[in-house]
Amino acid sequence: MSSVMIRCPNTGHAVSTAIETEPSVLRRLPNIRARMHCPACGQEHVWRTSEAWLEGEPRLVDAPPARTAAA
Repeated sequence: MSSVMIRCPNTGHAVSTAIETEPSVLRRLPNIRARMHCPACGQEHVWRTSEAWLEGEPRLVDAPPARTAAA
């Protein structure tokens, strides 16, 4: 399992949300809002699951559509 990470809007640092999960679970989560106390700046942040990524994993973003060769 890996930590769910977000970027602190005040410092720009990546911070843990203190949530751990698997990549397959994070991909299936709806785009909900959550709150957390930020260890980087001490403020409370509201973040969306679409803004999050797993520590040590590539960001889970939609890949661009595949191009097909003209026939």
